Amino acid sequence: MDQLYTYTTEHHPEFGEGNVEHYHGDNYCKNVITDVLNTLTPSDWEEQKYLGSRDRIANETFVLSSTAGSEYNISFAVSTYNREAARLEITITAPETEGYDHRLEKLKIALKNRLLPDWHQCTWLVDEQAAALCKNAYEKTFVIENNLRAFASKVLVHFLGVDWIKKAGLEKEAESVNTLKEKFIQRVSDFDNINTDFLSMTLETLVGVMFKGVTYRDDVILSRQDYTKVQAMGARQKTTGNNIAEYIKNLRTVDKRIWDDLFVPYIDDPSAFKTAVHNFIEDRNHVAHSKVLSWSAYQVILQDFEKMDSLILSADLKFEHDETADEVIQTWQVEQENDEYEQEFYRERLADETGMDVLGENEIKNWFEEVLHELYDLIYQQYHLDVCYDISDLTTPNEDEVAFTISCPAVEDGNAKIDIVTEYSIDDGLGEDSVCYIAAKDRYGREISKAEVRFHNGNGCESEEGIMEATDNPEYDISGLDGFQDDLLAAIESLNPYPEKLDALSYENKGAVQFIADFPCEQCGKFGVSIDESFLTVGRCCYCGHENELAKCERCGEMVNVDLLEYGLCPSCTAYIHRQ
Repeated sequence: MDQLYTYTTEHHPEFGEGNVEHYHGDNYCKNVITDVLNTLTPSDWEEQKYLGSRDRIANETFVLSSTAGSEYNISFAVSTYNREAARLEITITAPETEGYDHRLEKLKIALKNRLLPDWHQCTWLVDEQAAALCKNAYEKTFVIENNLRAFASKVLVHFLGVDWIKKAGLEKEAESVNTLKEKFIQRVSDFDNINTDFLSMTLETLVGVMFKGVTYRDDVILSRQDYTKVQAMGARQKTTGNNIAEYIKNLRTVDKRIWDDLFVPYIDDPSAFKTAVHNFIEDRNHVAHSKVLSWSAYQVILQDFEKMDSLILSADLKFEHDETADEVIQTWQVEQENDEYEQEFYRERLADETGMDVLGENEIKNWFEEVLHELYDLIYQQYHLDVCYDISDLTTPNEDEVAFTISCPAVEDGNAKIDIVTEYSIDDGLGEDSVCYIAAKDRYGREISKAEVRFHNGNGCESEEGIMEATDNPEYDISGLDGFQDDLLAAIESLNPYPEKLDALSYENKGAVQFIADFPCEQCGKFGVSIDESFLTVGRCCYCGHENELAKCERCGEMVNVDLLEYGLCPSCTAYIHRQ
């Protein structure tokens, strides 16, 4: 309270002594903003402006301008109650961005860290940025959870039957399912005649069945000693039927330990699978209920999801392979009568029994496309947020076609570009080589740099024992991309000719002529706005090509952004007149 208000006793000639209120909230908020900006990256922020108290008393409002030209409005609503309690409600209004706004995240966390020492508690009320991350993450959890339920359903139904939930030992889980089933049927009556055991089961219950579930044989055999004890328990007055039932239940014989007997055979690393499921549930519950997420935490959660989905897919594939339906086996037997299918069967055996990759034409092409996509991601991650470059979408090219293009919008004729062209030479025969040729070409089709990505297919034969042996291991060779990537990045950096031209003009004129404005481009934030036609069209930025609307100050004649003019005067002249 002392940081917001102080009260003093003062004497008035007419009214005598009384308490006088002194408000300090405006200065407190100004100090907070100053401290926050001192902790943030200086290159991200340009200036801050205090707008005063807006909309209501003690609602201190500020505008923070980033070096990218965007503005962030921050309001501090001061609320006190009977001079005993205080609340400070902070609202940040951020501009819309195409990607994730890292400045906003750093700003809100810095504000929180600065305010915490002064206040008893910090409560996060609404965070639209974090909610968007949670929404995207939860969409992925929905798919992965369904995949886990589908895999578990296949295994349990296959080994325990369609009424597996009614097996002895799963009574508690069955009761939970029946309770939720009634609610499910009431909400979705159109599906009241399908099996809803898995749909009516929480994820926690399902995981409990998978990891801890035990089923027992239906019959219970009592030894003479057990029978005598049951009779004695029944004869005692204090013994209830529940006590006897519990005693008999403890004598049941285990039929299946669900995790060890049914699931583990299809999972390569059971411990890693359990850990992944635990992390998935924690992540799922967080994004579904907490709604607070940072960019770094979001990336960790996505990695957890990817690992979980990969483990489920691997286990599901192994189950489908080992527990193949009769009709599938019959189909394989028919296909083996055909030479073409025999060859494919040979390749599959070679891959399965040796564990090495034996790829077909489409698989080799897919791998080449993955390599191309990684190259595209490298360029995209480095330049897609830089308005000084345009990167086209990645397309799946045919023979000798453009996969993607990097261009510089500052060059007016649109010819400052680099095309990435690919060509495939694929031979999916055993032990054969396939090549993906990648070339970077300028606007005239001249080659800037080239690379070769190679795949050597695996090969093998059947041993005397009837087991496939590898004689030629597969090779994935992307070493040719190393120098190519360096050449490509260097070529991209040299796409724009104007910075070099500006340096040359400035050197020739010894600084006597000013070719660019002393204020930044409103799009890219760089000092490259032309004010001299001999250099570039007036108003055009030499870095990003944006057309800034300029006007001449009526007093000094200086070219400035039209939005900065006030009654035809530039900011400097306006300030000068105000001082006069």
